[in-house]
Amino acid sequence: MSRIATFFIAVLLLFSEVPVSFAQQNPIQAQAKADAIRDADHDMKKAWWFMSGLVSSSVGCAAGGIGGCLFGMFIDAGSDTNCIGSDRAMLSCSILFGVLAVPAAVFILPHNPNPPLERLLGKPPEYIEVYLQTYRSKTVSLRKRLVTAGSLTSNLCMGAMLLLDNMTNR
Repeated sequence: MSRIATFFIAVLLLFSEVPVSFAQQNPIQAQAKADAIRDADHDMKKAWWFMSGLVSSSVGCAAGGIGGCLFGMFIDAGSDTNCIGSDRAMLSCSILFGVLAVPAAVFILPHNPNPPLERLLGKPPEYIEVYLQTYRSKTVSLRKRLVTAGSLTSNLCMGAMLLLDNMTNR
């Protein structure tokens, strides 16, 4: 029984200093995280990032539609059909290129956000480190989310337009 009590006393003594040191640093880090998240939300040009996903995916869908049309014409070169005869190739290539534009738009667009340096003047080094790390991760996360939402919106609209066009031409 005495060994168990000694073990618990040793564990308490060993770990009693850790919460004190964390408690001293925690308010600075917590404040840095809160400031970084607030500033990242405030600095984000949400409409611009949503529109960049929308436009890049629309361009991908249009390029896929043109590619599918040309591919369909190339396959049907011996027949008398034109681009309208290759609806399935156009539809499938359009959707494929539009879907492929989502990762391209998300990962090719620049993701190196830097906050204004005026916000960090006079702050302690641990505050600056936590602030920069949190600001960058929050900004990149918001950008990826907005670009993906724009791309998916574009894909759904283009897919609906192509399907409606395909159904009305039958």
